[in-house]
Amino acid sequence: AGLGTAGYGLPAAIGASLGWPGTRVVALHGDGGFMVVAPELATAAQLGLALPVVVVDNGGYGGVREEMRRRGDSEIAVHGPPVDFCGLAVSLGCYSLRTGDPETLVTALEAAYIADRPTLIHVEERAHG
Repeated sequence: AGLGTAGYGLPAAIGASLGWPGTRVVALHGDGGFMVVAPELATAAQLGLALPVVVVDNGGYGGVREEMRRRGDSEIAVHGPPVDFCGLAVSLGCYSLRTGDPETLVTALEAAYIADRPTLIHVEERAHG
């Protein structure tokens, strides 16, 4: 019910980057799904992959949260605490930046594709309640 593939994006993007060198690959995650595989950033950094990792932060498991609301269920374990995604990325050997602006996002993606390691791009859209 919504979590079957949580965290699939980053490992798949690492595999695609290795399998098709020179191809532009991007990992796109929600914040909840990203937290499932965040340590994989260290692997991508060690491999020196020019990989943009976009994390859209809606404050937890937004898809699951919406599904629970639609069913009238109590929202249990679907709200995540604020995470310093940029700090986490840097601590694992990556570049990082925050944005909410589409133009900045495009510029960040272009820079990430020529970097010497992954770049985590934190898009904050936290939705609480």
